[in-house]
Amino acid sequence: MYYTLHARLKKTEPDYKSDLNLFQTDPVQHDSDQANSGQTNPASPVSTLNNPICIENVLTLSPAQWEKQKVSLRFPPYAGLENTIIRSCKAEIYPRYISGSLCIPDRKRLLETSFCFTFYINESSIVFVSEDSVPDRIIETMIHRYESQDMSPELFLYGFFSEFLTDDMELLESYERKLFLLEENAMRGNIHDLMPRLLKNKRELTRLRNYFEQIDDMAGQLQGNVRNYFDPERLQLLQLIGDRACRLQQVAQQSIDYCQTLRDFEQAQSDHKQNKTMQLMTVLTSVFFPLTVITGWYGMNFSHMPELDARFGYPLIIAISLGVIAIEFWILKKRKII
Repeated sequence: MYYTLHARLKKTEPDYKSDLNLFQTDPVQHDSDQANSGQTNPASPVSTLNNPICIENVLTLSPAQWEKQKVSLRFPPYAGLENTIIRSCKAEIYPRYISGSLCIPDRKRLLETSFCFTFYINESSIVFVSEDSVPDRIIETMIHRYESQDMSPELFLYGFFSEFLTDDMELLESYERKLFLLEENAMRGNIHDLMPRLLKNKRELTRLRNYFEQIDDMAGQLQGNVRNYFDPERLQLLQLIGDRACRLQQVAQQSIDYCQTLRDFEQAQSDHKQNKTMQLMTVLTSVFFPLTVITGWYGMNFSHMPELDARFGYPLIIAISLGVIAIEFWILKKRKII
């Protein structure tokens, strides 16, 4: 799809046969040609150090279309080789263009799938290369949202990247509510499935935090305006993207720290239960140790043990054992051991 930034963001549908002629009004010259002609290439960075270039076109292409049209769009033939594998959000500055990639996590399946595509910026165009229609859907939304505003490349990039951060604060708040509920269950002693749920939430929050950090770094690269592609007076729009991503990153980090706090609490609860169990075992051992001594003493079966032949020997041993147990429980209760 083709879009223009002439005052308004508008969708255009030029004839495919004329695509190659759309951006050839100022072809890129080779260095040898420039040396022979003695002229400076208008597309070179030297001619744009003082005056920002006006980017007027936005395109969304498939990978195959990009390979066919990138030279006619005034990108070098090697453009795109740096994005053969998309693993993160980033922006890289090259002598004749800016290259970047976006790896947007699926909010419903954060640990499974991501929407990935690349973008390229030069003195005349912003090109999104994707195998699906995600960029087109975002731009169609922007056409309706900014239909009454004058569009600029800076405002376009701000609106485009903002679409991927729109509901993220609400998403992070939903994670906070989940963690609060886990904390309440833990306080009630329901911690049998706390650790697996905590680990899942922590992994998802870490994925979001890394994503926000990458968006912040990418916005910083674009804000640097090294190739002078953007109006310096409007760079604050790109800074707003970085600031927003930075705030989201901080909120995500707070939730990750809260997960660690709950994990420490769960570990403390488990240690407390284990200590209570060990204390009970110690008490039982202490209570029955005297009875073990008595049993071992009278289990020797010597011939001259008067208690064995006494009429009340058996009831006497029972009474002594019960008395010993009662005294031990009284001592343990007095010392608040039980």
